[in-house]
Amino acid sequence: MALTPERRAALAAQLEKARAAEFKLETGSLTASVSYEGEQVTFSAANRASLRAFIRRLEAQLGQRASGRARSRGVTFG
Repeated sequence: MALTPERRAALAAQLEKARAAEFKLETGSLTASVSYEGEQVTFSAANRASLRAFIRRLEAQLGQRASGRARSRGVTFG
């Protein structure tokens, strides 16, 4: 299903805020907050993985990532 221009703009804005929150955590802030569909979520260093998963989901919805899940990498022995 194709995204409407309005929905794409809203997702892009949410992705930008989520990336800013991740940057804030990476640079030493204790918490970072993101608003998403009327709710505010506060992330801390302890749940940074949840924030990264949220960013991956937004990227997938915007077509910037092949899927919402991280891909596993094959191992070759030889």
